[in-house]
Amino acid sequence: MKRLLGIIAFVIIVSIITVGLIFYARGYRPDLKNGKVKPTGIVSIRSTPDNAVVYIDNKQKGNTNIDVPDLKPGKYKIKVVKEGFSPWEKEVVVEKEAVNIIEAVMFPTAPSLKALTFIGVDVPVVSPDGKKIAFRVGAPEEKAGIWILNLSTSALPSFFSKDLINLIKDTKELKFSQSSYEFSPNSKQLLVKYGENSRYFLLDSTKENGSPKEVTLDIEKIFQEWDKKRSDKRESNLKALGKEGQDFAATYANIDFSPDRTKFIGYKPEGVAQIYDSDPEFTAKKEAKIFDLPAASRYIWYPDNRHIILINAGSISILDFDANFNLTIYTGDFDHNTVAPWPDGSQIVILTNLNKIASSLPNLYSIQLR
Repeated sequence: MKRLLGIIAFVIIVSIITVGLIFYARGYRPDLKNGKVKPTGIVSIRSTPDNAVVYIDNKQKGNTNIDVPDLKPGKYKIKVVKEGFSPWEKEVVVEKEAVNIIEAVMFPTAPSLKALTFIGVDVPVVSPDGKKIAFRVGAPEEKAGIWILNLSTSALPSFFSKDLINLIKDTKELKFSQSSYEFSPNSKQLLVKYGENSRYFLLDSTKENGSPKEVTLDIEKIFQEWDKKRSDKRESNLKALGKEGQDFAATYANIDFSPDRTKFIGYKPEGVAQIYDSDPEFTAKKEAKIFDLPAASRYIWYPDNRHIILINAGSISILDFDANFNLTIYTGDFDHNTVAPWPDGSQIVILTNLNKIASSLPNLYSIQLR
């Protein structure tokens, strides 16, 4: 009988300890003052770059990357600071039994400009995948034609780099430097329209094209195929969002998907822009969310899917996609239609002319963010 009672007592103690550990892991903490057990939440704070100082309600908590437990449910002001970078701050709602993951992407207070081209750039066009920029060069004669700048993330030494490609050179008969062009939906080809009689050439956008392929007789078929590919891709992206996402998308005049296709920027007929987030991974609750965007002349997705590049008159800023933190990173003269983030987010390409006396044409520059 004693042996049985001992086993029962052991099982009860183990059960109590197990339940206690489960509740502790879920964020419940004893309130000895009031004799209660209260739920808490956890904030996990990461930063790029790391080793930044974290403040919660103006109290220093340590350096990133850090987990701050035992926070009572409620609103907290989180600030992340690192020398040489603009402070990151946001008000965060902590909920009981939940881990709130904070990803603070920090940008330098004084980003530098780096020239990417030197020969003058005319009619730049960014590829649909954001990894190439096509442009015309009219002079000098030996460089005249159509060029491609690859927005490469390669770590190879510069002498292995093929970032700049002279896609097609001018000839006596064909002055490609006077043509117009557009990328294929998959960005692998460049369709060139040349001359008053509209001759069309299809170029491989990944290498030099010594013998351009004329496709004038097939142009209608090419346009139909490209339109179908764009339509199929849009339908596939919408289908992945589910019925709710499709219903919201139908209320916008136009939509622009994030790189990972879980979000889109929607443009209302009256010009208002909003973010639809189908899977808010960095919040405790997973319901789809909608955020209003501040006014801007253009919106471009930053490659990490969590930020938007806002373009306004004379300025470029980066906004957290939930519209809670907006940081100006560049002010000055630039072409609003030619702004493209590097695929890894380390820089942003702009078109500007820093020396109009030396050349009437602008060049491509990168704003160095890392």
